[in-house]
Amino acid sequence: MKPPTLQFNKTQWTTALLGENALLLNIPPDTTNTLPIIHKTTALLEAATLPHVTDIVPAYTSIAIIFDVLKMDIHQLIEQIKTIKITEIQLDNSKPTIHHIPVDYNQGLDWHILEQHTKLPKAEIIKRHSAVEYQVAMMGFLPGFVYLSGMDTGIACPRKANPRTRVPAGAVGIGGTQTGMYAFPCPGGWQIIGQTNVQLFDAAGLSPNVLKVGDRVWFVEE
Repeated sequence: MKPPTLQFNKTQWTTALLGENALLLNIPPDTTNTLPIIHKTTALLEAATLPHVTDIVPAYTSIAIIFDVLKMDIHQLIEQIKTIKITEIQLDNSKPTIHHIPVDYNQGLDWHILEQHTKLPKAEIIKRHSAVEYQVAMMGFLPGFVYLSGMDTGIACPRKANPRTRVPAGAVGIGGTQTGMYAFPCPGGWQIIGQTNVQLFDAAGLSPNVLKVGDRVWFVEE
């Protein structure tokens, strides 16, 4: 049976089974300014503390709700979401946390590619990269990796056709119109423009991700 659509937070979501124990909520493709909707919906779902839900993972245009498949199925989860009374949920309306992240741009590995693609000198790219406030749009593709929206499109650059086999922890990169940060050494295809010494993931911490979705980030040139 095909999962139904779901009306929630003034949005008509399409639903899908992601693997065997996750419900994927997809925002309509014609929706504009999607991140505020995604982030508020995520906050509402988290505040509702639905039974047997083990994690909620927001992305740019979707939200994955992980559940205990031994306790419920996808249709039961959808019915639970329908019963949430949004007007009764009190959300934390405090201002987002602002992080100032130091970056050593001299440790960039791909300046020749950035300068060639953008037709801008290194100093101008650094100036533009560190001149805006970013928003943490989502976390992925491995623990602690930070996707940031808000980058100056004039310094956008495609990802590598052939990813590196190893990108160092703390690497700051550009991939398309986004900038991001690697928490661990790993393979990666972003164009690396610098390095930060900030620890982005602490497995022993109460909240392992040092940054969270919705936080704001300023890069500071070292």
